[in-house]
Amino acid sequence: MKITMAAPMFRHLTRMTSAWLLGALSLGCVALPDEDELAEESVAEASAALSGWGFWAWGTTTDEDGIDISSASPQTCVLAGVAGNLNRGGQWYNDLQSMAWVGAKYPLTGTFLYAHGGAYTDQNNQRVWDNNPVNAQATCFPSNVRYNASWTSDDGSVSPPVKITDLDPNNRRQCFLSGLWGISGAWSSSSRFARVVKKTSTDATHPTTGWYVEANLPSDPYDGSHARVFATCVDFAQGTVFTSGSVSAAASATNTVTITSGTGVKGCALTGITGALNQNDWNDGAVMAAPSTASGNWSLSVKNNKTATWACAE
Repeated sequence: MKITMAAPMFRHLTRMTSAWLLGALSLGCVALPDEDELAEESVAEASAALSGWGFWAWGTTTDEDGIDISSASPQTCVLAGVAGNLNRGGQWYNDLQSMAWVGAKYPLTGTFLYAHGGAYTDQNNQRVWDNNPVNAQATCFPSNVRYNASWTSDDGSVSPPVKITDLDPNNRRQCFLSGLWGISGAWSSSSRFARVVKKTSTDATHPTTGWYVEANLPSDPYDGSHARVFATCVDFAQGTVFTSGSVSAAASATNTVTITSGTGVKGCALTGITGALNQNDWNDGAVMAAPSTASGNWSLSVKNNKTATWACAE
């Protein structure tokens, strides 16, 4: 299904996928962009969350507005997938980082899912987009007990891990990635990573036990722009069962794995990603597929020499 819009000056392609909503489903049609149309097209994917847990996705090259995913309340939303090119952009002057992020829109309230490429400001003070595609997915959990933190790259050295919150003595807490802001050169290497970790013992970079967000992304050595990684921890209801794991793909290959089993209602999201995110490819990264029924199972596709870690709550 293709929709052509008068403004802004690029076309939207809309993809609707199944939503899993504690028993309510929304199905639609699928359209994918041609590779040679990336400079002028964006791809969008969303499913309306009426109640319970929801799954959303949004991918563009230049859209700064994002989509409102706050229709289910109370809820906490985190990243379920990220793909494309986060290796462009900056923050100097009026430049703009590439972004896959679940966040707020001020002064409005609510939760928005953002996915767009980078931009710079030219000598005429005009914004010039790099037209790099970024695809982001979000899972929304029915909980409003959350803890947030962010990690920022340092100049000339690797920034230490940032503590998000303490451990939960009842083991009802799980943390996820909730945003990646990329700049030029940040995601150019297969060794780059961003992740959340649970530390039950201390070490040199984790001085207390708890949940941390950490990465090894560099700042831009020329203009000092910083990459950022956002994380969110969610407290779930008593009796929630957590599973976790990782999926890897070889270079120039895609690996798709079913990451859940059984008939219970489940929700999954990313806890980490390792690899170069520097290709103009909507699916080059880690992309989840939500089930077509409320009690169905989730899968995760990882492409082109990347590893993604995940966690699911049931």
